[in-house]
Amino acid sequence: MVELLTKPFVKIEIYPEQILTFQDGILGFETYKKFALIEEHEESPFKWLQAIDEQSLAFIVIQPELFKEYYNPIIPIEELQELELNSVKEALVFVIVTIPVQNPNEMTANLQGPILINKKNSQARQFISRDDKHPVRFKMMEGQA
Repeated sequence: MVELLTKPFVKIEIYPEQILTFQDGILGFETYKKFALIEEHEESPFKWLQAIDEQSLAFIVIQPELFKEYYNPIIPIEELQELELNSVKEALVFVIVTIPVQNPNEMTANLQGPILINKKNSQARQFISRDDKHPVRFKMMEGQA
């Protein structure tokens, strides 16, 4: 077990397998390469992507198929191969969620910037979907951009 200081839970212990390596970081946070995927409650659809080296840096993520049917980001094969993947279907896919404190019903998901995880080697990367129907701020409760 690895001890980790986190934004949502303060100090927790995680399994080493929960640590993901982002060679390029996350867009806007390129200097942070290691993140842990943490679930608060088993029944919650949301998870936390917590930076290993920065307690205050954590993202709420969700698997898009839980709120949007037929989400299939368009990502060039040469980019997927950087994670040793041949298709999006081989990956675990998450999107970053923004939940406004004043109005949680206005939460949005970034469908344009999915995070793909290679389950076999714990390598991860945030990609840009080439599908112009995938907005940065998809209103999850309304089902639209």
